[in-house]
Amino acid sequence: MKTSLIAAAAVMLLSFGANAANTMKPHHEDALDCRTCHTTKGKFQRPEAETCIECHGGMSEIPTDPNRWDKNPHSSHHYEDLLECTACHSEHKASRAICSECHIVEFPNLK
Repeated sequence: MKTSLIAAAAVMLLSFGANAANTMKPHHEDALDCRTCHTTKGKFQRPEAETCIECHGGMSEIPTDPNRWDKNPHSSHHYEDLLECTACHSEHKASRAICSECHIVEFPNLK
């Protein structure tokens, strides 16, 4: 019984790792491997903002398409440029516009 549970847990962990690798968004798929963003040793952790900034630049350098509310999430009067990139952007699951938690606004090009 214990052996079965251990084997099942190992399969789940291995399949999670495979799924994480297969869920990269298309704009990163060809350019990155796991260690490009996950620079910590050992357990994978959420990347620091500096890791994103190395490739994408700072908040003021990131182009953001205009929207009908004339809002720029990379220039927020709430957070300025202090918000971590991963507060909105995720590589292995859907990104989310945290602005929409309080405001009626859409960012159709959110990646």
